[in-house]
Amino acid sequence: MKQSSFLFLLLNFCVLLSYTTQAQCDTEALNNKALKSLPKGFVFLKSYKVDGKAGMKKSVEYTCVMNADTQYALHIASAEGNANGIIATLYDSQRTELATSNINNKFFQGWTFSCKATGVYYLVFSFKDSQNYCGGAVMGFKTK
Repeated sequence: MKQSSFLFLLLNFCVLLSYTTQAQCDTEALNNKALKSLPKGFVFLKSYKVDGKAGMKKSVEYTCVMNADTQYALHIASAEGNANGIIATLYDSQRTELATSNINNKFFQGWTFSCKATGVYYLVFSFKDSQNYCGGAVMGFKTK
């Protein structure tokens, strides 16, 4: 009886482990994919993990400092292909929307933004019609 209980617990543990492994989001691979699509002339600045924890998180937010007279480019890679299912939105310190990667329900792989004022900005990744809630993004910059 003890042996069968032990085998039952071991089997359940293995099944649970396989589900956990499948549900993990490989943001590093997706960041590398996004990095390859960064426009020429932009210098890599930062990568962002966009992990919605299998739908448990509806958005992922980061703060970033941007400098005046600098152009920034953000590119996204989704586990669903291109940028499908992920929306990247940039807000200023007053939470005014400045740029988004979803226009008329179409997902774009990224955007460029010309910063006019040095300050703290908010970068929010949200999910729309996503099956995987998983992605990566990179930001690059170039001065004018």
